[in-house]
Amino acid sequence: MRIAMAFGWLSRLVKQEHAPSADSHARVTVDVAMADVAQPASGTAESAAHADGIASIPFIDAADLASPAVAPDAPPPTPVDQLIAELAARHAAHQDACGSPDAAAVLDLLSGSSDTIIRQLPAAARASLALCDDPSITRRQFAEKLASDPALVQGVLRTANSAAFGAGKEPVISIEPALDRIGIGGARALIFANAVDGTLSRPGGEFNEMAADVWNHMVRTAPIARALAPLFGVDPDEAFSIALLHDVGKLVIFDRISVLRASKRRDVQLTAGCVHDLLDILHEPLGASALEAWGMGERSARAIGAHHRRTNDGAPNPLAEVVFVAELSDHAARRGIPLDLQRVWFDAHITVDFARLVPVLHGFSVPFVY
Repeated sequence: MRIAMAFGWLSRLVKQEHAPSADSHARVTVDVAMADVAQPASGTAESAAHADGIASIPFIDAADLASPAVAPDAPPPTPVDQLIAELAARHAAHQDACGSPDAAAVLDLLSGSSDTIIRQLPAAARASLALCDDPSITRRQFAEKLASDPALVQGVLRTANSAAFGAGKEPVISIEPALDRIGIGGARALIFANAVDGTLSRPGGEFNEMAADVWNHMVRTAPIARALAPLFGVDPDEAFSIALLHDVGKLVIFDRISVLRASKRRDVQLTAGCVHDLLDILHEPLGASALEAWGMGERSARAIGAHHRRTNDGAPNPLAEVVFVAELSDHAARRGIPLDLQRVWFDAHITVDFARLVPVLHGFSVPFVY
């Protein structure tokens, strides 16, 4: 499984390098790990699109979309349904952004209840997750159960020996000492990630590279979030888990693309602008829906649903703050573009003194200014 390999790629990114014509569809470079991020240091997500070399693609801001008409007796739309309806309503008026043959079909596949959109995790993964929550099981018994999955064992060992968990320590080569190092919370995160990777993100064609890009970004973000967590009063294992899955909504979108690809028996054709809008506008609420469907709890779903800090319900959300700062830190480190801490803190309403984070950012080679 790719997730096992991804834990060995903490400094590597899979990117697409294409030079598309103006009317091409999916054959357009879209940096899916970056294009949707609200960029306080540069203004808007539109400026992030410009920075990625897709300045000709029209950007649709969710705040500018017209609200669809709703029948008086209809149930209130979910956040995902409302955003999808708004995108569909603007489809005809923005043919340059979503004027591909398959855009409407993808939106349709993303509509409806989470039961039809979000795949259930495999039974084996659910059983392993239940072991994590069983207070009567010993560490040795837990290790023996996990040892039956080679890909998961590889992910646990790589994580235990990574800089985030194993810096200055002797390498571990077996599952039990690895679990001692990363804890049950870390193992739980890896089980989830391993199961999600086996269930989602097989869209086919050039979208496979984009899905791999998302995975690599999430894997790199997780240890940064874990290191930042104590400064925000957040449990490190919880921060690691949420950061490891924070863009899972994008994988839900890619999964629906794979369904369409299978039904049409050909690659799905979407413009770069359409892909950008789908990922940027929908991935947070879809990610929150996925975590709710998988029983990760309201707190986790709320953090993922607002990890770009573009919405605020007025209640503290330190877990979302951690993920947001960790995500931008990964982008800054990967791109070599300094993170403007003062701008980030002001625009995203971060509640922790950014000067306290400086040693952590140095530790992950994150360039920054303040």
